[in-house]
Parts: sequence; structure tokens; C-alpha cells
Amino acid sequence: MVEKLKAVERCRPGSATELLAVQEGIRVLENLVGMGEEQNRVQLLALLVPTLISYLLDENAISSAPHVSKGLHDFTVIGAAPELKIRLESAIRANQASTAAQGAPTIKLKTSFF
Repeated sequence: MVEKLKAVERCRPGSATELLAVQEGIRVLENLVGMGEEQNRVQLLALLVPTLISYLLDENAISSAPHVSKGLHDFTVIGAAPELKIRLESAIRANQASTAAQGAPTIKLKTSFF
């Protein structure tokens, strides 16, 4: 099933039925992540996250993409794994906060010019 979902990156769904099948496959994989044991979730997420990212369209392609490809993009952004989306956003915010807290490196001068 994972291979089928990865193949969608190369060959996007051509119909609403194919899009629905891909969406259901994503939901199944998300459920497996949720049901997996804690120590195995990292490996399952390593399968899910790159697959979802591959479905995203860049800003130049989205305007000319077929309706079905836009539907897959929207599903990936909005509908896929709300709990994972929240955790990912939290992780990004925490990373940004830690980077901001470190700040720019400072140089301590030995001579005071004041």
C-alpha cells in the first residue's frame, strides 16, 4: 500500500475515484501510525510524512494543476492527520523559538569605547 501511495507522486490521480482511493490509503496509513507502538511510530511517520509532502504542489504549479491534483494538495494540507498537523506545527514553533532564543552570536570586546 505504501508503494502505491508513493507512486502517486509520479502519476497523479486522473479521476475523482482515483483521488478518493488515494485519500483512503492516506487515512489507513494515518490510522496505522496512531495504532502503532510508540517505538515504531517514528518508522511509520518516516513513511507517511515524505509521502504527504510529495503530494504538495509548489506555488507555480498550483494555478495550472488539474482539479484532481489540487484536490489531493488540499486534502494533504487541510484534511490529513489533524493530530499530526498540530504536533508538526508545535514542533516547528518550538524549533523556531529555540533558534530565536539562541539569537545571533555576540562578540565581547576587550576594550570599551564608551
